[in-house]
Formats: sequence, C-alpha cells, structure tokens
Amino acid sequence: MDLSAIFIVLGIPGTSGRKIVSRKYLYDLMQQQDLPNLDEKIEYLENHLLACIIEKPDNLSSLKQRFWNFKTSIKKKWSKAHRKEAVFLKNNEAWLDGTFEISGNKQTRPGRPSKSFEDSCERSKRRKTEEIRSSLGEEVIVHAAQTTLQAQGKRNASKILKEITNSPTRAKKYRKALKKSDQEEITCLTPLQALAMFVEADLTKRQYEIIRNTNKSFYPCYNILLMAKKECYPPKDSITVTSTFAECNLQSLIDITVTRLSMALEEILSSLKHTERNSLKIICKWGCDGSQQAQYKQKFDDDAASDANIFLSSFVPLQIYCGQQGKKIIWQNPTPSSPRYCRPIRFRFVKESTDVTKEEINYVEESSKKLTPTEVSLHGSTFTFEHIFKMTMIDGKVCNAATGTKSTSRCYICGATSKDFTNLTQKFNTTSKAIEFGLSVLHARIRLFESVLHLAYKLPVKKYREKRTNEEKDLEMLTKKHIQERFRKETGLLVDMPKANFGNTNDGNTSRRFFENPQLAADITKVDFQLIYRLKVILETISSGHKINIHKFNDFAMATAKLYVDQYSWHPMTPTMHKILIHGAVIIENALLPIGQLSEEAAEAKNKHFRLYRENYARKFSREECNIDIYNRLLLSSDPLLSSMKGKKRTKARLFCPETINMLLPAEPNTESDFSDTDQDLSIDE
Repeated sequence: MDLSAIFIVLGIPGTSGRKIVSRKYLYDLMQQQDLPNLDEKIEYLENHLLACIIEKPDNLSSLKQRFWNFKTSIKKKWSKAHRKEAVFLKNNEAWLDGTFEISGNKQTRPGRPSKSFEDSCERSKRRKTEEIRSSLGEEVIVHAAQTTLQAQGKRNASKILKEITNSPTRAKKYRKALKKSDQEEITCLTPLQALAMFVEADLTKRQYEIIRNTNKSFYPCYNILLMAKKECYPPKDSITVTSTFAECNLQSLIDITVTRLSMALEEILSSLKHTERNSLKIICKWGCDGSQQAQYKQKFDDDAASDANIFLSSFVPLQIYCGQQGKKIIWQNPTPSSPRYCRPIRFRFVKESTDVTKEEINYVEESSKKLTPTEVSLHGSTFTFEHIFKMTMIDGKVCNAATGTKSTSRCYICGATSKDFTNLTQKFNTTSKAIEFGLSVLHARIRLFESVLHLAYKLPVKKYREKRTNEEKDLEMLTKKHIQERFRKETGLLVDMPKANFGNTNDGNTSRRFFENPQLAADITKVDFQLIYRLKVILETISSGHKINIHKFNDFAMATAKLYVDQYSWHPMTPTMHKILIHGAVIIENALLPIGQLSEEAAEAKNKHFRLYRENYARKFSREECNIDIYNRLLLSSDPLLSSMKGKKRTKARLFCPETINMLLPAEPNTESDFSDTDQDLSIDE
C-alpha cells in the first residue's frame, strides 16, 4: 500500500502542509510482512518508506535521521517486552498513538510524473542539455566528461574519449574495430589450417594432443588431421617401399604436386583465358645427392645391406607460366633455395658412387621423358600443365659422374686440366649438356672458400704439386695451424677441421662468414684483398636470384681470372673457380631461369630433414614402416598447398656490393624478385 494514501494533515497551528503518519500504522505495516525477525522487518519498512515518499533529495538526510530514532526506540521497547507482541502493545500503547513526521515534500504537479535523465528518451535528453550545450564549448564539455570518468574510476573510458576527440579519424577506426570484433567469433581451425600448423611446427602426434587439450573446441582432433594428411599423398599404388628404399612414380608425384599447387592458385587460374588454360607450363629443377646417416639396430632382409648412407633424388617446382609467344608468369617460387617445396622422388640406402649416380640420373630422366601433361579440374574448368625438368640440384661429383669425367682436377665442361687453367688466351670448347647443369651455387661458395685457404697454406713456399722438402712441409702445416687459430680466436670459425663421423667444418655457413668480411679474411690468409673481394661480388651475383647482365659479368669474371693468374700463376685455379670465371657467363646465358634460382641448396637441406624425420617421426619396429613414415613426412613438409599457407620467414635485408648491383638487371614487374640464399642454416655432407 502506498503511504501517501494514509498521510494525516493535522490542524495544529504552524503545521499546515506537514505530512504525518501514525506510529501504530507503521508498526502494523511492519508486522504484516512475513519476515523472520524484527531487523529485517524494520529494514523493509525503511526501504518502503523511502521508495514511496522521497521526492526531494535535500530532505533525505533529515528523514533518515528521524527514522533512525524511530528504529532505535522500537528496538529498545521490543527488547524490554521480551519480544512478546502482547506485552509490547500493552506497555507502549501511548507511544504507538504518537506520529511520525515526513516534512518538506513538494506538491505533486498534475500530469505525467517526471523521469530521471537516464530514463528519458533521446529527445528529452537533448532538451535538458540544450542550455549546457549552448553556453559551453565542445572542449569544455569533453574535458568535463573525461575528468568525471577519471574521478569515477573509469580510466579506460576516459582515455578512449580523449583519443577519439584528439584525432578526426580515430573515432572511425574505433568504430570499425568494435564492429569487426562483434562480428568475429572464435571458431575451430579448419583441418587444413591445423595441418599447416602441425607441419610448420614439426609436431608429433603426442605434442599436438597436448596442445589440443588446452582448447578442444579450437583445435580439431588428430583423426581429422589424418584425413587431411591423406589428401597430401599420391595414390598408394604409386608408392613402393621396401627395407632399403622408398620411391613414388614420377607421374603421380608431379600430378599431386600440380594439383595441390593449383588449389593454392585457384583465384589466379580462374582469371585466365581459355587459350591460356591449355598452355600452362611448370618448370622444375631436380637433382640427386648422397649423405651419411646413423645406423639403426634393425635387421635387414639382405645381410649385405646397410643404412650408413642414403642417396636421395628430389625436385622443386620453380615457376608456372603460360602463353606461346609472350611469357606470362602465373606463379614464382618465393623460396627456390628452401626445402619447403622440395619433393622427394626416391631415396635408397646405398653409398654414393659413380655407378649409383649414373643409374639414378638415367632413372629420373627416363621417367621425366614419359611424363604426360597434368590436367586439373577446378570448379568445372580444366587446366593443362606441361612439365619441364632441369637437372641443376647437383654438386661437382654428380656432374663428373654425369659427364664421365674421372679426374676431379679436370673441368667437366671443357675437359681442360689444371695446367691449362692459367692459359687465359686458350679457347675452351664446351658441351651443351654440361652447361645445363648450372653453377652449383652453394658448393661453388664452399669450393672458392677452400681454394683461398689452400692457396694461403702454400704462400710461404709458393709450390703447388712440386716436390717439397720436409722444412717446406712443416712450414706449410705451421701456416695452416696459424690461420686456423686466428679464425677461431677472431671470428669463432672452425676452419678446415675434420668433423665427427663425416666431412669437415667447411660448410655453407662458414664460407658465408668468410666472405662477409674480405678485409679480415685477407689479413688472416695474406691472400690479396682485391681477389677475395671480387670473389665475394661474383658469389653475391650468382646467388642473388636476379637476372644478370651477361656482358658485365663476363668482363668482371675475366678481370678476376687475370688478377689471379698475374699474382698466383704458380698455383693453378681449382676446377670450380675455372668453371665460374671462364664458363660462368655462358652457363648463365643458357639458363632457363636466373642462375640463383637453380641452386642445389634445397636438396642439401633435405638431407638434414631426412635425419630429423627418421629419428623423431618414424616407427622403429620395422624398416618398411620406418621408410613409409619418412617418405610421408617428406611429402607432407613439402606439400605446395601447405607451404603456400606458411608465413614467409623474416630475414635480414641483403646489402649488395655496388659492383653486384651494377651487374644485376632490373626485375620484371610480374615476377617475384625477393629471393634469399636459403631459409635456414645449411651444412653440406660429403
């Protein structure tokens, strides 16, 4: 019941307009409530009284004080009556006949009751704030709002208000971001996204399950990943696996590679004309290489078999283009020297030799000749891809085996020997097949590094292969140790030292560090600074991945060869130095793509991946199952669709020498020109 309905206006002089209610009524109203104790009943009475009567905030404190007196009195009297209602009413009859005054209430006006500002409509709010807005400026109002929010502890709201009023475009950005965040919902990763993460992070099944347990609604279960994995593999009947090798039919492998790559390029391919869709060509480089492996305690079917060495052949897609007359590039491999797109053809547990190399070359070449164009269907449209294979991912040993060159001191391109290398006026005849092998950029860097080292060892005696006395041999060894010690102390490099189990420390990273500082390298080795610097420029040029000005490169290389012969005629060039300085321009001119994109770095890095996958991602109870797991992991890590989803690794900006920039041609507008030597550290296994 509303208390305003029972107000009593007494006719006592000086009391006109005063609103009064009897204490007995308040007591009865309190007792009518079904509450467990007196305190809760009094609390209800206070709240009800304030809710029904208070209209003017100025009288709030006065009313609360009077009610506090009423509450204190009734509690004392109730306690004195031993909490018995009959005793309370009998003892306090006179007190209950008294009144409780509620004064200062303004007269209610006719019509609708007024609303608070928060409950008012937008139009009423504008009307109520019109006077403030017309009399105060925008900056004053905004500053007052910021200060008020800050005082109320709403610091974030105060900062946002300040930011969106200081900039004319900031409010729009905040609104867009808020709208986007409201629309976006956290959903589960797609199987393809989860698989890309699985491969990029080199996870095992157990590791993925541990990560998934943190948020099962976001990561799909591993069984779904298994289904996504199967889509990355060629048909099962095209893969052959035994205890000593694993291989895939080249036609099936190139078909699945082109199909997965087309899925990544779906938007670009759909924009091609009908004639262009039937004239697509994909350029691939391939090669083979051997490396040493750890021996496992597993039995072979053949007692003569061994797993101490493997021989792996692979290919990398480099470019897709179309057009019969004008070449229109559809896709360019962004990391041609990385193992990301390096697809395994087959691997065998056999030691690298001339016969094994020739057999592998014949096998892949015969398979590539039998390739038929790949047809890919996307949304009802058919795209036809022809295949071009170039054997450029090879080192010097493979080149010698392919050309039948038996001596390592003989050039496999022209057939000249080391004694002919210093005769720069001689005309060297080249073979077209050998020119197609490229420059083996990674091995070229290492061989040039080693040639400078070996030249430095012999500088005190200035003898190449002539008979040396014991004193000269000791002096040569002393010079070698001195150079090794200085490199170790001043650069931290271990130069020309044997490595445990295989090879030595002269790998790709060591050679890079050597040529990074030609001045220090010249000071330690005592080899002419200009020679080392010019070799550095040549290596930068051929490994850049850009097109090269043939004439400028040829002039620079010949000038470098002349400088070498003038100063070190007693020490002939190595076959690698001869190949780059004398035949480099011809090889670059005949290359199908920029020579830096044809390097063998991807295959060398794949050897390291093979060891990693064999050790950590393959089953060990059976050699066949182990080889299946290794081959599948090699396919998975090089899947074109998954590789295209991986973010490009951040690398340092490459600063070329001025001479290098002078020899490079401007990049074409529709091609990728940002190529790096490699995406990771590489070591070469000999």
